[in-house]
Amino acid sequence: MSSKEMTASEQGRWSGGPDVFGKKQIRNSALFGPKEKDVLEVVLQEDGSYTLEEAKHLMERYLNKEVI
Repeated sequence: MSSKEMTASEQGRWSGGPDVFGKKQIRNSALFGPKEKDVLEVVLQEDGSYTLEEAKHLMERYLNKEVI
């Protein structure tokens, strides 16, 4: 299988990098509560791949955004 055919999570695993997950995988994770999953639904893109740290960072950034 070429690197183009590998999913992002497979590439991360094989290259020794951090594991990445799709939006559905993160939303189905037991690591996040129902309210956090609602925020993740807004901040994550359907076709994107994220590490858990990236997902947490995007969620925190959204929650701490200044209201105009």
